[in-house]
Amino acid sequence: MNIDVLRTFCDLVDTGSFSKAAEANYISQSAVSQQLAKLERDLSVQLISRGGGMVAPTEAGKAFYEGAREILRRFEQMQGEVRSAADSIRGVLRVGTIYSVGFYLLDPYVRRFLKAHPEVSLHVEYTGWNRIYTEVVGGEMDLGVVACPEKHRSIEIIPLASEELVAVFAPDHPLAGRKKIRAADLDGQDFVAFQANIPTRRHIERLLRSDRVEVNVTMEFDNIELLKRAVMVGAGVTILPLDNIEREAQYGDLSYATLDNPRQWRRPVGILRRRGRAASPAERMFLALLRMPQEEIAPGGGSVKSSPRTAGPS
Repeated sequence: MNIDVLRTFCDLVDTGSFSKAAEANYISQSAVSQQLAKLERDLSVQLISRGGGMVAPTEAGKAFYEGAREILRRFEQMQGEVRSAADSIRGVLRVGTIYSVGFYLLDPYVRRFLKAHPEVSLHVEYTGWNRIYTEVVGGEMDLGVVACPEKHRSIEIIPLASEELVAVFAPDHPLAGRKKIRAADLDGQDFVAFQANIPTRRHIERLLRSDRVEVNVTMEFDNIELLKRAVMVGAGVTILPLDNIEREAQYGDLSYATLDNPRQWRRPVGILRRRGRAASPAERMFLALLRMPQEEIAPGGGSVKSSPRTAGPS
């Protein structure tokens, strides 16, 4: 029996679903079933009852759940205390982010922080959103900065920004040159999208469905730069945060239009940190900076140790 097994069991009880418990812990549904079977064998008692499509804890399962929750709470508190003590000495801060947020939104904050606090060793890693969740929970990263943050039992989400989403076209597209369009104008259009598992893709699809708009997805990418290049060569239209395409629009490589109901067409960006973990002094200073309005953060100054894990996942 280990901490990961206890965490998976608690997620199984909380969600009432083997598939959701598997997704929350980045393992297969079969692995969840195997972990449960081993627990029940080791304890010689049934912990979960299954029937009629329902998953629920037995009386023994409820007792085990309460004990497991307390162990997890204390374990995460201990990890936070140990990590905080170590980082207070080293002045180390590890931040994970996706490319489309890190390069366009986070970078000025990072440079401002390094200029103000050169004693802190700040490591920023550009990687996939799912890896950021895993490493924040596991303690390998102190903070994550992602788009469309998703709820997780072990993660606290701190709102950071709300980015305007715009429709993006190749310069010779029929809709190019218009300053504003209706979402309905995109109905039936060839569409270049993020891959299906990326939160921004799911967020945009929800917004399109709310306006009863259907698009024809022709290409999918996990990389915002490849996605923009596909639009440039006429593979389809897309929807992206405005700050991600302003440079290309300025040079005439892309065209964009704002969408009606701009309050709806936004992409939330949030900070992830492990729930219950004590913040180091470096982390507290960085979070204080992130709470400052964007217009007060001037680019320039400082350098950052960064390690792009891929060409630019979003």
